[in-house]
Amino acid sequence: MNDNLKNFFERLFGQMPQNEWELLKSILEPIEIQKGADIHKIGKYCKHLWFLQNGAVRVYENSNGYDRTTHFFIENNLFIDYHSVLKNSPSEIGFKAEEKCILQQMPYDKLLLLFDKSHFLERLARLMAERQFVMEFELRRQLLNFDALERYEFLIKTQPYIFQRFALKDIASFIGITPVSLSRLRKLK
Repeated sequence: MNDNLKNFFERLFGQMPQNEWELLKSILEPIEIQKGADIHKIGKYCKHLWFLQNGAVRVYENSNGYDRTTHFFIENNLFIDYHSVLKNSPSEIGFKAEEKCILQQMPYDKLLLLFDKSHFLERLARLMAERQFVMEFELRRQLLNFDALERYEFLIKTQPYIFQRFALKDIASFIGITPVSLSRLRKLK
């Protein structure tokens, strides 16, 4: 069993007691997803939290018949459709493997049972939810306040790996422009 998930939590929040790690490890389901395959499809109920141990994942939604990219994840990240899980409703977003992915899948119902057993894990989940909220808030502010050039420059500055690991059409979709417009921006820089 790879300890990337434990290391991920410890980098963010400090040492994780071994007995708490053993509890969490007991519900982990390692899975491998091939490049191009869906991890979770739009319209399905989200029942898992995933830790991306290796690979790259694109998050998308469907808008007027077209896929629109909303997030990019690379290794050492957690992802979930919280809206689907908390509202018990079909997902409006999907997760697609853009590279071969190795994941640790956690059934959400089993995670909730662990929270009843462990104040530490429940606290860890709260801290992760708070961290996710801050990231979503910052992304929302960017989308509302930055023009396409500013979003492009921000991506280059903060997440340059995106340009090596994801398709330009998906990056353009994330920025909110066409691939042709993205090519023009890239020539300017």
